[in-house]
Amino acid sequence: MTPALRRWLQSLRPEAFSIDHREKWRALIGATLGIMITAGLSYQFNDYSATHHYWLVASLGASAILIFLLYSSPLAQPWSVVVGNTLGAAVGITCAILIPNPVLALTAAEAAIILLMFLLRCVHPPSTAIALFAALYGIKDYSFVLFPILFDSCVLVGLGMIYNTLTGKRYPPLKLPAAAQSPVLDHPGRFSAEDLDTALARYNQALNISREDLEHLLDYAETASFQRTLGTRACSAIMSHDPISIGPEASLQAAWTLMRQHRIKALPVIDAEHHVVGIITVSDFMQQANLDEPDTLGARIKAFIRLPGKAAASKPERVGQIMTTPAVTAHADQPMAALIPLFGEGRHRHMPIVNEQGQLVGMLTQSDLLLDLYASIRPTQAGSEPSYQ
Repeated sequence: MTPALRRWLQSLRPEAFSIDHREKWRALIGATLGIMITAGLSYQFNDYSATHHYWLVASLGASAILIFLLYSSPLAQPWSVVVGNTLGAAVGITCAILIPNPVLALTAAEAAIILLMFLLRCVHPPSTAIALFAALYGIKDYSFVLFPILFDSCVLVGLGMIYNTLTGKRYPPLKLPAAAQSPVLDHPGRFSAEDLDTALARYNQALNISREDLEHLLDYAETASFQRTLGTRACSAIMSHDPISIGPEASLQAAWTLMRQHRIKALPVIDAEHHVVGIITVSDFMQQANLDEPDTLGARIKAFIRLPGKAAASKPERVGQIMTTPAVTAHADQPMAALIPLFGEGRHRHMPIVNEQGQLVGMLTQSDLLLDLYASIRPTQAGSEPSYQ
């Protein structure tokens, strides 16, 4: 055997499924139960008085494996299964009636069902088998469309919804309006939703995965990349210990003084039990200060926190009145890689670190994470204690 032939034969070797044994057993049990219940109901409801009637078609077995194993695939969604199968039966019967030659009837049924599935967005491979089945066996009774095809398809989809949901799999996937979606890839430095659409259009191939799952897959891959770079180091490895904090009843003047004295840009706000109830940052002061006044930023903030007399009554005076709450926190034993997407969104630059009881034990900043990431790529001889400036 030549090396070229050997390499070609090796390229034909299928790759292993990237799912664990538990998921394989979950799909196997689901598909088995789905066919058993569907076949049982269809057999009981079969019209025995009919002289020529089929109560089940074998292609439903293929529908079952799609519904219970590839439940997130566009090919396995309820619309594709029910409409595709029903349409396939109608097309096969029509071709059997109109075209006497069985070869031509089969050919026409195949072409017609594929075209209609494209037009109606109900591509479901087993539906082509149903069309060929009806054309091949010369079925000319349109009641075959309603029973067993429509009946069995609805039963199988219903069982898929119940079983997948009970086993922790969302089927069908929830489609949110565009305005209500929270795009996984929509933040600076990463792929945007528009980038993904452009790539899919250029790829120009049908994917056996939904667009939303593809977004999540890319997000998981990015997190795995960070974990590979950072290892399994926890937040406690680089956080600033014993951070400066303040209570919600403290004055704004006291908070501003602490931030100036320690040259920090954020203060975690804690209650009497040391639980984090919020965070106050320079941005919180800036949002409250009158930025329309033609003065320096420092002067405007000082005027805001020191406003005397009656005018002060209309202004916040306590930390709890302007702090950001609830504060986004992380656990001390949480992997640092899990925080990178949060910092990457640009909305979080300071992260209070808490213990198992939710009490403040440290502070981690975007700068701390970047410095540690840089050090993991290019180790330095000297290190320094992280700060949350």
